[in-house]
Amino acid sequence: MSRHPASWLAGTGRASPGRVAREEVRASDAEREQTVRALRSHYAAGRLDREELERRIEHAYRAVSRGKLRLLLADLPRARGGPLARRLYRFQRELLPYHAGAYVSINGALTAIWAATGEGRFWPAGVLAPTTVLIIGHAYASRWLRSRLRRGPQPD
Repeated sequence: MSRHPASWLAGTGRASPGRVAREEVRASDAEREQTVRALRSHYAAGRLDREELERRIEHAYRAVSRGKLRLLLADLPRARGGPLARRLYRFQRELLPYHAGAYVSINGALTAIWAATGEGRFWPAGVLAPTTVLIIGHAYASRWLRSRLRRGPQPD
Protein backbone atom coordinates (compact mmCIF):
# COMPACT_ATOMS: atom_id res chain seq x y z
CA MET A 1 0.00 0.00 0.00
CA SER A 2 1.33 3.39 -0.98
CA ARG A 3 1.77 6.18 1.54
CA HIS A 4 0.63 8.80 -0.95
CA PRO A 5 -2.79 10.17 0.15
CA ALA A 6 -4.35 9.95 -3.33
CA SER A 7 -2.94 6.53 -4.18
CA TRP A 8 -6.34 4.86 -3.76
CA LEU A 9 -7.38 6.68 -6.97
CA ALA A 10 -4.54 5.15 -9.01
CA GLY A 11 -6.46 2.06 -10.12
CA THR A 12 -9.84 3.73 -10.62
CA GLY A 13 -9.03 5.64 -13.82
CA ARG A 14 -10.16 8.89 -12.20
CA ALA A 15 -8.00 11.95 -11.84
CA SER A 16 -6.87 12.89 -8.36
CA PRO A 17 -9.02 15.54 -6.64
CA GLY A 18 -6.61 18.44 -7.30
CA ARG A 19 -5.89 17.59 -10.93
CA VAL A 20 -7.79 18.38 -14.11
CA ALA A 21 -7.97 15.82 -16.89
CA ARG A 22 -5.58 16.55 -19.74
CA GLU A 23 -8.36 17.26 -22.24
CA GLU A 24 -10.01 19.75 -19.86
CA VAL A 25 -6.98 22.03 -19.48
CA ARG A 26 -7.92 25.53 -20.56
CA ALA A 27 -6.71 26.64 -24.00
CA SER A 28 -4.77 29.84 -24.52
CA ASP A 29 -5.37 32.42 -27.25
CA ALA A 30 -2.12 31.30 -28.90
CA GLU A 31 -3.38 27.70 -29.02
CA ARG A 32 -6.64 28.86 -30.58
CA GLU A 33 -4.73 30.84 -33.22
CA GLN A 34 -2.49 27.84 -33.91
CA THR A 35 -5.58 25.67 -34.45
CA VAL A 36 -7.08 28.26 -36.81
CA ARG A 37 -3.81 28.37 -38.79
CA ALA A 38 -3.86 24.58 -39.08
CA LEU A 39 -7.50 24.66 -40.22
CA ARG A 40 -6.69 27.26 -42.88
CA SER A 41 -3.77 25.13 -44.04
CA HIS A 42 -6.08 22.14 -44.41
CA TYR A 43 -8.57 24.32 -46.30
CA ALA A 44 -5.80 25.42 -48.67
CA ALA A 45 -4.93 21.75 -49.23
CA GLY A 46 -8.56 21.05 -50.20
CA ARG A 47 -9.51 18.95 -47.18
CA LEU A 48 -12.21 21.35 -45.98
CA ASP A 49 -14.82 23.32 -47.87
CA ARG A 50 -15.56 26.98 -47.08
CA GLU A 51 -18.58 26.33 -44.81
CA GLU A 52 -16.76 23.65 -42.85
CA LEU A 53 -13.75 25.93 -42.41
CA GLU A 54 -15.90 28.79 -41.13
CA ARG A 55 -17.79 26.49 -38.76
CA ARG A 56 -14.57 25.02 -37.33
CA ILE A 57 -12.94 28.44 -36.97
CA GLU A 58 -15.99 29.67 -35.06
CA HIS A 59 -15.77 26.64 -32.75
CA ALA A 60 -12.01 27.16 -32.34
CA TYR A 61 -12.45 30.73 -31.12
CA ARG A 62 -15.20 29.61 -28.71
CA ALA A 63 -13.26 26.58 -27.42
CA VAL A 64 -12.45 26.72 -23.73
CA SER A 65 -10.31 23.58 -23.44
CA ARG A 66 -7.44 22.02 -25.35
CA GLY A 67 -9.56 18.92 -25.85
CA LYS A 68 -12.15 20.90 -27.83
CA LEU A 69 -9.38 22.27 -30.05
CA ARG A 70 -7.99 18.77 -30.63
CA LEU A 71 -11.45 17.55 -31.66
CA LEU A 72 -11.57 20.19 -34.41
CA LEU A 73 -8.46 18.64 -35.98
CA ALA A 74 -9.14 14.99 -35.08
CA ASP A 75 -10.32 13.90 -38.55
CA LEU A 76 -7.52 15.74 -40.39
CA PRO A 77 -3.93 14.55 -40.95
CA ARG A 78 -1.45 15.76 -38.38
CA ALA A 79 1.37 18.14 -39.24
CA ARG A 80 4.77 16.48 -39.55
CA GLY A 81 6.99 17.01 -36.52
CA GLY A 82 5.18 20.04 -35.10
CA PRO A 83 5.55 19.68 -31.33
CA LEU A 84 8.77 17.70 -31.59
CA ALA A 85 10.34 20.28 -33.90
CA ARG A 86 9.38 23.11 -31.54
CA ARG A 87 10.90 21.25 -28.58
CA LEU A 88 14.06 20.57 -30.55
CA TYR A 89 14.24 24.22 -31.60
CA ARG A 90 13.87 25.46 -28.00
CA PHE A 91 16.48 22.96 -26.76
CA GLN A 92 19.08 23.77 -29.38
CA ARG A 93 18.35 27.50 -29.08
CA GLU A 94 19.09 27.32 -25.34
CA LEU A 95 22.22 25.30 -26.09
CA LEU A 96 23.63 27.70 -28.71
CA PRO A 97 24.96 30.35 -26.24
CA TYR A 98 26.77 27.62 -24.28
CA HIS A 99 28.19 26.23 -27.49
CA ALA A 100 29.38 29.69 -28.51
CA GLY A 101 30.84 30.32 -25.05
CA ALA A 102 32.77 27.05 -25.12
CA TYR A 103 33.98 27.86 -28.64
CA VAL A 104 35.29 31.29 -27.64
CA SER A 105 36.83 30.20 -24.33
CA ILE A 106 38.58 27.06 -25.61
CA ASN A 107 39.86 28.59 -28.84
CA GLY A 108 40.76 31.83 -27.06
CA ALA A 109 42.73 29.93 -24.42
CA LEU A 110 44.56 27.86 -27.03
CA THR A 111 45.39 30.97 -29.07
CA ALA A 112 46.62 32.72 -25.91
CA ILE A 113 48.86 29.75 -25.08
CA TRP A 114 50.19 29.77 -28.65
CA ALA A 115 50.90 33.52 -28.43
CA ALA A 116 52.54 33.18 -24.99
CA THR A 117 54.85 30.35 -26.07
CA GLY A 118 55.90 32.15 -29.22
CA GLU A 119 55.86 29.03 -31.38
CA GLY A 120 55.88 29.94 -35.07
CA ARG A 121 53.38 27.42 -36.44
CA PHE A 122 49.75 28.20 -35.51
CA TRP A 123 48.92 24.84 -33.92
CA PRO A 124 45.50 25.91 -32.44
CA ALA A 125 44.15 25.76 -36.00
CA GLY A 126 43.76 22.00 -35.51
CA VAL A 127 41.02 22.74 -32.97
CA LEU A 128 39.86 26.08 -34.34
CA ALA A 129 38.89 24.81 -37.81
CA PRO A 130 36.57 21.91 -36.82
CA THR A 131 34.96 23.83 -33.94
CA THR A 132 34.29 26.75 -36.30
CA VAL A 133 32.52 24.37 -38.67
CA LEU A 134 30.47 23.00 -35.74
CA ILE A 135 29.39 26.40 -34.39
CA ILE A 136 28.48 27.68 -37.87
CA GLY A 137 26.54 24.46 -38.51
CA HIS A 138 24.69 24.85 -35.21
CA ALA A 139 23.78 28.48 -35.96
CA TYR A 140 22.69 27.64 -39.52
CA ALA A 141 20.57 24.68 -38.35
CA SER A 142 18.94 26.91 -35.74
CA ARG A 143 18.07 29.51 -38.35
CA TRP A 144 16.77 26.88 -40.78
CA LEU A 145 14.58 25.23 -38.14
CA ARG A 146 13.19 28.60 -37.03
CA SER A 147 12.24 29.45 -40.62
CA ARG A 148 10.53 26.05 -41.04
CA LEU A 149 8.54 26.54 -37.83
CA ARG A 150 7.45 30.05 -38.84
CA ARG A 151 5.88 28.68 -42.03
CA GLY A 152 3.29 26.97 -39.87
CA PRO A 153 2.10 23.40 -39.95
CA GLN A 154 2.81 21.45 -43.12
CA PRO A 155 0.12 18.77 -43.32
CA ASP A 156 0.74 15.63 -45.39
